[in-house]
Amino acid sequence: MTEIVWHRKTKDVETQQELKRRAVLDVAAHLFSTIGYKKTSLDDIAVRLDLTKPSLYYYAKNKEDILLQCAFVSLERVEVCFDAAQASQDSGLERVRVFYRHYAELVVSDFGSALMREARRNLTGRKLVEMRRALRDGQDLLEGIIVSGMEDGSIRRCSVKRLAQLLFSAFNQMPEWYDRNGPSSPEGVADEMLDMVFNGVRTTA
Repeated sequence: MTEIVWHRKTKDVETQQELKRRAVLDVAAHLFSTIGYKKTSLDDIAVRLDLTKPSLYYYAKNKEDILLQCAFVSLERVEVCFDAAQASQDSGLERVRVFYRHYAELVVSDFGSALMREARRNLTGRKLVEMRRALRDGQDLLEGIIVSGMEDGSIRRCSVKRLAQLLFSAFNQMPEWYDRNGPSSPEGVADEMLDMVFNGVRTTA
């Protein structure tokens, strides 16, 4: 694994530039997740990396640009969740479960929280439009899995859009209440939530 070299020039300029950018995003995502975007300053990020504030402008235009980059790292990881679901040979219903077991782990991570909580609240203008477009693409992918479940008979006929909205709305709230130090894993919480949706909460006669 290539080591990051901060304070001197190296031959692998492009590799170092990307490694440093990702290091900035790692620190920023953690701070955004733990103390919030508005309470985090560029100085806070720079201090954690033993850098000067001006040096951060090599990797981002401003703090909002850093937040947008964090959001897109998270969205890249959402694609990995979908890849896992699409690779499954199970029914459409079970592929929804595969997706959300992966997704739950993502949304309670630093990058997931930066996207679901901080980016949604704090991005503005074209940056917000970009993020919302990417989120809509994600909903379209989930709707495709739900439709496949209806076609194979594992999901009853219902509003595909409403089911996708219900599931995303529930899971996107996890950064607000999930306790990373608690007894339940993200995957375990996902199973509990999905069982409630899949099986309902009404008692049988």
